Amino acid sequence: MKYSKRDLVNLDTIEQAWDGSELKIEESNIRVWLTPLENRKYDGDYTIERRDMNGRWEQEVCLFD
Repeated sequence: MKYSKRDLVNLDTIEQAWDGSELKIEESNIRVWLTPLENRKYDGDYTIERRDMNGRWEQEVCLFD
């Protein structure tokens, strides 16, 4: 699952996190956070979170192509 910058920037922000990340997609078992450049702590442009079978969230940090 990959997103372009345009895909995420054009979506409404659902919620903003304490670190400045913007929640753009939230479905039952997935969340996608757009991370603004000035607040980026990781080597990624956005973070995909998936809920595992035990209810824990696993994160995958991704870069735009």
